[in-house]
Amino acid sequence: MASMSVAAPSAPARLDVACLPTRVRPLHRVSAAWGGAQLWIKHDDETGAPLSGNKIRKLQYAIAQAIDAGADTLITCGGIQSNHCRATAALGARLGLRTHLMLRGEAPSQWTGNLLLDRLLGASIHWMTPLQYQRHDALMAELADTLTKAGRRPFVIAEGCSMAVGSWGYIEAAREIVEAQQAHGVEFDAVVHAVGSGGTSAGLELGRRLHGLSARIIGINVCDDADHFVRHIATLAAETVEAYDLPVHVPAAEIEILDGYVGLGYGRSRPEELAELSTLARTEGVLLDPVYGGKAWYALSQRWKTEPFAGMRNVLFLHTGGIYGLFPHADALVEASA
Repeated sequence: MASMSVAAPSAPARLDVACLPTRVRPLHRVSAAWGGAQLWIKHDDETGAPLSGNKIRKLQYAIAQAIDAGADTLITCGGIQSNHCRATAALGARLGLRTHLMLRGEAPSQWTGNLLLDRLLGASIHWMTPLQYQRHDALMAELADTLTKAGRRPFVIAEGCSMAVGSWGYIEAAREIVEAQQAHGVEFDAVVHAVGSGGTSAGLELGRRLHGLSARIIGINVCDDADHFVRHIATLAAETVEAYDLPVHVPAAEIEILDGYVGLGYGRSRPEELAELSTLARTEGVLLDPVYGGKAWYALSQRWKTEPFAGMRNVLFLHTGGIYGLFPHADALVEASA
């Protein structure tokens, strides 16, 4: 079993399974092409392979809590190509825990991307319609009750691991960003990231205050709208503060969400988004997924010369991983990169 460690004096225990800290490096060619500030990237796509992406940072803490509680089964939920579900299935298999995934969608004729990996990793998959998924928390609780009656010891992990214990993943990442600034001799004006469930944002907002990071935290929502995420992030941050007695506060008014780039909706990409993703791949060798990073990158490219980025000197883009999510979009990506 993976070893346990403590990330900070007041932090909960975590599993030592991610490759941390992740690299921070400049994107010189994109910066030259765009003009303006120097653009940097933090490679949270390099936290592992099946455990890659931002979700494993959070899961290290949540699954450590599950093990401490004596759980033998993990339950979580997400979209059909959920990076979070794939990472949960991979870590569950590695630790000998059964995994149940409640996915929004229906069984496809061809299994690919994260969904294929879920199956290879032995996860039990439960399909939910979009209407049922609106009650995903209640349905996960019902499944946990059923499994408990069958003699299992389930532990429920929130969508995207956006829960108080999961917030520690990006409290820790904020500390890494502070250290990267010192190593590179820069100070970031902003940290830009995709927002899909809010846990990464809550952790960064808390970590910014706990570790003295001066950069603005700017999220780009890939679903719902800014008002939804401001409320959700503020609530999650407050729950984390209360649970761990943290000496900080995250006012809703200070949470920045750059709205207007959901496009066709969650998990659906426009040609212009895929084209920008393809240009980044060819220019810098960076591969973003189309659901999260690709939408956030497109938004950044469109707003680069305007507010809130006008006048900034150094901007850090957080690569949250998700390379396996490229494969279900193969035909559209080929066309966009032609």
